[in-house]
Amino acid sequence: MRLRQVAEDTVAVADTPTGTVLVDATCPHRGGLLRHGHVDRAGTRLVCPLHHSAFSLSDGTQLSGPACRALRVRHQV
Repeated sequence: MRLRQVAEDTVAVADTPTGTVLVDATCPHRGGLLRHGHVDRAGTRLVCPLHHSAFSLSDGTQLSGPACRALRVRHQV
């Protein structure tokens, strides 16, 4: 998976099972820069590099890490 900053507030995650996914550029927990994050091999979750909060790339639900709100996720068509 490739992470690429596409706007000041948006990062694109390419080559996921559902295509390219757009997410907020910063983690909702403490503002970690998600362009430096990690996407799992299956392309289904994004992990913040700062405190390791993990989010589903299908709907933004927080899967693990410090409590915070969901990540905004948009699927490109």
